[in-house]
Amino acid sequence: MPTTDELDERLVALLRDDARASFVELAKELGTSEGTVRSRLKRLVDTGVIRQFTIRTAGKAVKALVSVAIETNVNTSAISQKIAKWAGVMDVWEVSGDEDILVRVDVASTEDLNEIIERIRGFPEVRHTHSRLILREL
Repeated sequence: MPTTDELDERLVALLRDDARASFVELAKELGTSEGTVRSRLKRLVDTGVIRQFTIRTAGKAVKALVSVAIETNVNTSAISQKIAKWAGVMDVWEVSGDEDILVRVDVASTEDLNEIIERIRGFPEVRHTHSRLILREL
C-alpha cells in the first residue's frame, strides 16, 4: 500500500463526502494551494490509493445484504466476480466468518431480490444464503 500523510487522508475524506468538489474548493478546505491538491490527487489515483470515483444515488425500492456460504476448497473469487457483474448488484465483498461472500443488492422489487438470491443459490458450490433487508440508509 502506498504511503499517505495527513493531508492525503483529509483530501480523501473530503472526496468521500463530495467527489465533485473542485480543486479550488478542496484547496480552500485543506488550507493549501490548488496545485498541491491537483498533484496529490493525481498521485493518489496513479498509486491506486483512489481506485475510482463513484456516485451515491437514492437507489431503488429494495436494498438488501445477502451473505453467501461457499463449500470448502472452492474458488470464492470466481463466484464473487460472476455475481458482481449482475444487474442490481452494487457491491461484492469476500469476507471472513460463517459466510464467505457479502453482496449488496439494490433492486426495484422483492421479486427482483428473490431472483438474485435464486441465481446465487444456483451455484452448486453455495451451501446457503442469508438475507437482510436494509430498512434505512444514513
